Order: sequence, then structure tokens, then C-alpha cells
Amino acid sequence: MLPEASAAYYHDQRRLTMEALAVAVDIWGTRPPRDFDAWFDANIDMLIELMIIGQRRAAETADEYVSDVLDELGTPVDPDVTPDPEGLIGVASDGRELDSLVYGAVIAAKGRIAAGVGVAQAWDSGLSALVRRVQTQLADAARVSTGLSIAARPGVGYVRMLNPPSCSRCALLAGRFYRWKTGFRRHPGCDCRHIPARESRADDLTTEPSAYFDSLSTEQQDKLFTKAGAEAIRNGADIGQVVNARRGMSTAQENAAGWIPKGRLSRTEVYGQQIATTTDGITRRGAAYRAMSQAGYARRQTDVRNGRRYFQARAPRLMPEGIYEIAEDRPDALRLLRLYGYIT
Repeated sequence: MLPEASAAYYHDQRRLTMEALAVAVDIWGTRPPRDFDAWFDANIDMLIELMIIGQRRAAETADEYVSDVLDELGTPVDPDVTPDPEGLIGVASDGRELDSLVYGAVIAAKGRIAAGVGVAQAWDSGLSALVRRVQTQLADAARVSTGLSIAARPGVGYVRMLNPPSCSRCALLAGRFYRWKTGFRRHPGCDCRHIPARESRADDLTTEPSAYFDSLSTEQQDKLFTKAGAEAIRNGADIGQVVNARRGMSTAQENAAGWIPKGRLSRTEVYGQQIATTTDGITRRGAAYRAMSQAGYARRQTDVRNGRRYFQARAPRLMPEGIYEIAEDRPDALRLLRLYGYIT
């Protein structure tokens, strides 16, 4: 049974996402500009502001949500630390700068023109790419901030919750209990969520993939599982054998592993492992810098190009999922989350 607090929270999240997408569509417009790059330069500030506001609104109620769900399940757990989702705002969930992420929509439109598609149709393709990016960033802000609130509470993990309509890959992962440090696997545009839970109560929230499949119409089954796959399942085939749940699924950090986009994302050896990191937020005015400087991870440096002095953290900034990858245990994870400005 889905907790009422989860249903209410995700209703609010969906409404927030639809509001943000409506604004993004309005900014993008229906008529393609003569110069795509000039349009981008003129509108990027509005798009970045939209995403920052959306990220903040998506993240700010996560801790209250986690507390409400655990109370409703009869397993209240007080946090050991206070999550600070502000460190997630203004940066893409894979560590990129938001302007680089948004420019990907323009690149998508240009790519369609290069493939011989008409300008109007190519511009529509760019809008589709922008919508996926906005949706993914708002969902990731909510997911990662919820994950911080889960990690802040001892003995708490999560059950993966579908937000129908959901794809076949997500359907197979739904209802499973995951430990607090397990990265949330998703594909671009995925809007599945966490339900905070103690492992002892996780069975109360479990949903069977077959039950979700049976709840769909034949047309929906064919669309989400492919006609051949859906027919096989209807004929008695095992849903897990028909669908490869991990295909196309990744955490934000894993998604960054194979390529380096325009921006400041890189793979860096940290504590003996290659982890996706970012330099966003590590300058003197950044949230990460303030936390890292208290631990001696910041220093005054000289810009060799102009001889000016500046402050910057002397180590890259880890994203929360990267921290979960390398942490030896929960106390170590909390130490690192505090170091990089995600909890106080």
C-alpha cells in the first residue's frame, strides 16, 4: 500500500514539473530562430533561472517528506545530521554546468538539420530534448535530496516507486528495497521516486512488476513492453526474462563515466577509485568551498594568465552518488557529505 504522504508528495512534484515544463515550452517557442546560437545567448539566463527555481522547489520539501512517510509507516527515525539541499541547486545532477546541459537541446536541433530534417521539425526536436533535460533535473533534485534525508537517518533505506506511466525497465525495478547508499538507477526522463522505509517494513510497500503489467490496457502493454514482448508476457513468459531491466539505466554518476561533456565534469581518482567529480561550487563564493575550507581543502592560488590571486578548493567536489560509491560505511558517508557541503 502506497503511503498517503508519498502519494501527496509525488502529486505536488508532478504539478511542479508540469509548471516548469510549460514555462520551458513558452521560452523555446514554436518558430525557429534564424540563428540558433544567438537565440541561446539571448534566452539562456531565463532557462537557467527556471531550472534553478525548479530544482530548489523540488528539493526543499524532501526532508519533511521522508519524515512524514516514516511516521506514517510507524517507524519514525530522527536524523543524525541536517541535510542541506542547497548544494544540489544550480548544477546538473551529473556535475555539469546547467548552461552546458541546456545547450545540448540546441545541439540536438542542429544535429537534425545536419541529418537533412527541415528547420521547423529540427526546432521541435530541440524542444523535446529541452523538456527531457528539465524533467530529469527536477526529478534528480528531488531524488538526490530525498536520498540525503534517507542517508541522514540510521537504518533507513528506500523502496523504488513507479510514477505511471512507467517504462518496462523501471517496472522491473519497482518495489525492491535498496540500502541508503545504493544509487538510484534511471534513464533520461525517468520520474520514478523513493519511498523511505526501514527494511523490516519494506515488504509492506512491495509491488509486483506483473501486477503493474496487468493494470495496463493491451495498447499500453504493447507500447511500454513492445508488441512482441507484451504478447510473450501475456502468454505466460517471465516478465524478467523478457525485459532487460538494466539496459539504458544508470545513475547520474555512471552516466558521466563514458564521456566528458562541455563543462567542468571529469573522472578523477579519489581515494583510489575513479569517481565523477565537478569543479562547480568550489570557488570562494560556492557552497562547497565554504564547507571544504573548514576542513583545509581550500587554498589561495594564482591565476597564471593574469597574475591575480583567487581562492579555490584544492580538491574536486564529489556529487552525493559519487560519495556513496566510495564511502566505507555510513559514518564515512556522512563525513564526506558534510565535507562537500551537502549536510550540516
